Amino acid sequence: MVIEVRVTRNYMSALMAANKGKTSGKRMTNSLLSTNKYSNRYNTQTNKTTGSSTAATYMNMKENAGMLQNTASKLLDTGDDSIYAKAEESGDTSQITSLVKDFVNQYNSTVRNLNSAGGRVDTSYYNQLTSYASMHRNALEASGVTRNSDGTLSVNEKTMQKASVEQLKQTWGGSASFAAKAGQVATNVQYNAVTSMNSLINNSYSSLLRNFGSSGGFFNFWS
Repeated sequence: MVIEVRVTRNYMSALMAANKGKTSGKRMTNSLLSTNKYSNRYNTQTNKTTGSSTAATYMNMKENAGMLQNTASKLLDTGDDSIYAKAEESGDTSQITSLVKDFVNQYNSTVRNLNSAGGRVDTSYYNQLTSYASMHRNALEASGVTRNSDGTLSVNEKTMQKASVEQLKQTWGGSASFAAKAGQVATNVQYNAVTSMNSLINNSYSSLLRNFGSSGGFFNFWS
């Protein structure tokens, strides 16, 4: 905010001087060119210090982990009005398998984001998720979901459609299921993503102030 005020004040002063004949057309043109040069330098430095790629990763991570939690909560309900109870009554498991596919997509996005971010905490959560997938490997495969070498999951449509309601319920429903454990990790992942974004922003602005403050001409870019 301080920078914006000073820029506005200098700009208005230059305009007033030009109107009074104290600033030649050539000097005014040079001043505007100087401003453009400053703007380009500022934008370049901002892109370097904010780590836009990392920030985007954490933003995606926050959203994917949030959706993963939401889908997990729908799969965990095993009550009388749950998707499992309805499937047992109708013999149609399509509602369950649709949610499982959503879960797999969101899980994979979260795992990829964690792997891409690569921080110590990110790696820890990545290991937790992939470890749970390994622990529940047999149940996952019975429901048509296999674990890939990179930690992501794949859906086998034929196997999934053949899976019984009980098999699907065992893997995806209840507090001891894979979905429950992954959903809990996703809660922590989302919190960490928000914390990391805030830290990244704070560090970026501190770096900007240090870099421009030592440049000598940061506040005097009209000269």
